[in-house]
Amino acid sequence: MFYQEVITPEAQKSWFDSLRPEADFYYMITADKPIGLIHVKDLQNGIGNAGLFIHDQSYWGSPFPVLASLTLLTAFFSRNDIHTMVASVRPENLLSKEYNEQLGFHSIAVDEMVLDKSSFYKKVETSSLLQILCKVNPAVSIVTDAQDQTAYNMRSGPMEVVLHRIG
Repeated sequence: MFYQEVITPEAQKSWFDSLRPEADFYYMITADKPIGLIHVKDLQNGIGNAGLFIHDQSYWGSPFPVLASLTLLTAFFSRNDIHTMVASVRPENLLSKEYNEQLGFHSIAVDEMVLDKSSFYKKVETSSLLQILCKVNPAVSIVTDAQDQTAYNMRSGPMEVVLHRIG
């Protein structure tokens, strides 16, 4: 995340009130408890800005962020009107850059990465980790319309990640 300051309740409410249901899709990630947030925001002209934040450090490096990312990217790229995702990455955050590269993103600026639909599906086909996760979860189906408030599940053996739409 680029914003590194303390967020006041007033600032949080102001941000929440500014969300546009047709363009900003935020999901709380839960495993056995809430662990983070994933989103596609500023969706327009087939391009969205994707992001992920795992606040519970015990889940860093676990399969849960990958499952959440796969669920989100599969859902949005399954829409005919979406073709590209952009991710902002702090230049010093090499782990985040590597994580995004594993999903198929590539750098287009020092702090920005991009992923197109065909590259995502090609990466899923050629990445052994992503292949394993997708084979375990052959059907990921998410409706991402503005009125949808459903919780989405993705299971991998005994693990389950749930994305809850907020906003």
